[in-house]
Amino acid sequence: MIMMAWCTLPGMSMFAGDDHHHENDHHHHRDHTIFSGVSWHTRESLFSQPFHQQKQIDTTLTDFQHYDFFPVIKPLYAGKGNVGHAVRPLMFEPLPGQGFRLHSHQMYQGHLLTLDSVRFYRPEHVYSELFYVLGAGREQLFYAMHNQRLHEHVYGGILYQTTNSPGHLSRLRARNAGFSLSLDAQPFEGYQVAGSLIINRIFNDESGGLADRLGYEEDEGRDFMRLTGAQTRLRELGFRVEHSYQAGFHQSKDEQSRPLSINLGQFRHAFTYQRRSFVFDESTAPSSEFFGNEVPVNPGFTYDSTLVHTVANELNWTSGKPDHKGYDAPLYIRLFVSHEMINVRMPALSGNGEEGNDDSYPFERQRYNQLRQGVHIASNPRHAFSFEGYAHYIASGYNAGDSYMGGHILLGREKQPLRLKLHAIYAEQEAPYFYNRFRSNYVSWNNDFRKTRVLTGGASVLHSMLSADAGYTLMNKAVYMDEEGYPRQNTGSFSVITAGITTELSFSFIRSKHRVQYQYFGDEDYDRFPSLVSYHSLYADFKLFDGVLKAHTGVDLRHNNPYRPMAYMPVNRHFHIQNHYESDRVFLLDVFANAMISRARLFIKLENILGLFSGGKPVYDIPFYPLPETAFKFGISWMFFD
Repeated sequence: MIMMAWCTLPGMSMFAGDDHHHENDHHHHRDHTIFSGVSWHTRESLFSQPFHQQKQIDTTLTDFQHYDFFPVIKPLYAGKGNVGHAVRPLMFEPLPGQGFRLHSHQMYQGHLLTLDSVRFYRPEHVYSELFYVLGAGREQLFYAMHNQRLHEHVYGGILYQTTNSPGHLSRLRARNAGFSLSLDAQPFEGYQVAGSLIINRIFNDESGGLADRLGYEEDEGRDFMRLTGAQTRLRELGFRVEHSYQAGFHQSKDEQSRPLSINLGQFRHAFTYQRRSFVFDESTAPSSEFFGNEVPVNPGFTYDSTLVHTVANELNWTSGKPDHKGYDAPLYIRLFVSHEMINVRMPALSGNGEEGNDDSYPFERQRYNQLRQGVHIASNPRHAFSFEGYAHYIASGYNAGDSYMGGHILLGREKQPLRLKLHAIYAEQEAPYFYNRFRSNYVSWNNDFRKTRVLTGGASVLHSMLSADAGYTLMNKAVYMDEEGYPRQNTGSFSVITAGITTELSFSFIRSKHRVQYQYFGDEDYDRFPSLVSYHSLYADFKLFDGVLKAHTGVDLRHNNPYRPMAYMPVNRHFHIQNHYESDRVFLLDVFANAMISRARLFIKLENILGLFSGGKPVYDIPFYPLPETAFKFGISWMFFD
């Protein structure tokens, strides 16, 4: 089975690939599935079903040892050595997102639930799951989910997850929680409605990294950190209500099971509300290491608070869809228009601003009204030749003038052993908001960067045993965070070349999975990535006790070439380039064993077992947050279907 999610660029498909970019693919959602009788839909597949196949929940052992709330590509992310903290990808993504964005990428992937990633389950009766992980140093992760058929065409679900981990160093604690509700119904033929609610809380102690790296490497008891009383807090509330109506009618009233004789397409409306707050709280005097020659507004303590409200309405019209008897629409068309009202409130700090509830805390507001429209056109991807094209444009607001267009051609049917995919995208995008506007006790800026232009294209060869992909990206006026932690814009253009191979191989009871990616960057004034990064998993798949116990035991390996890894700036919550430290070649080896008895699954693993033989030299994914030398983890999951 080829792991296609690794080979798909963000935004490349609104049909078959709409799930690869969702941040919350917990291990129980992965696509290594067997038939379980419980299907699920994403938001798009729920309402735009022509080329979406319903998926089954994961009931296998594959990748179960990836206990964290990251997706399966979790090993290809750089972290601070403790779950629940900010992470950054090690694989280059040319287009991290569209429309209004606060950051360049999602830094709390998996720990931050999103409205787009809510899963709508369709159990016959009930589907529930409990999952618990216990790690060294009182690390605990837990989630509980319950999904139920409430009526003949009414389904509801609830999910709660939490992370509580002090970390192996002082000042690295994570206390995160997420909650989601989902409900979807089809009260009568042709009409469908769905609602979702998310609540997130991220509480991270901010240490600033080791103040004396060499002293720590000589004596691990010396873990003095650069910040002694700082914390990052993120709170989010969001809900979406969406409904659709399939317009049209039959010529004969007694043939309801046949396709509509006159099909007027599907009309859909979605209302979304989000409230996000970002706080950096430091109870002690600001540390001079983080503001250089700047003078803090408040020399005694820091309380930076940013609040973002978003209200959005979206209207969609999509052309007719095939029914369960296999009627094929020759062309699929989607037209949409959306309006967003965005309100950003930041501390004024200068004293010139609107007054808040506390007269001593003035703030300033930025308000935007964004109008976005677009079109998607695609042929049926089940045919031997298929294509897709799309174009989006934002007419007003912060992202006024942003455009995004592209498409792909796919040669070969879905079940053929060899297929070829060609894609191309051109985009003009405003920098993420926090690159242009930022206010804090430490540093502030007000930039007016030119739009970044991105032209990317590539090809993928998809084989039943192996897939290979290659891409070329030309970036113009790219925005990044410089060595001092300030946003900067590259003055020219540079090229990025990527090439990768993904495969899953098996021989007898031995299984293996591999992803290798090469990355070349034509300019250093941009985010840093290793030139070669890879992930390998090798394990034995066997059964014991007359097949009652199923088990996997093996190793996971992550490797990357030496490079200058991105540093983390806690006071503005951004990753930035640094030039004073170059990492060695990194090999991170985990040993694991997964087991399944009836509906219960469990794993045990030793992470970074090579740390026992490193001679005390730590690995820094992010300078200077050392990864634990070796950490023991244990986890168990129990699923219920009645």
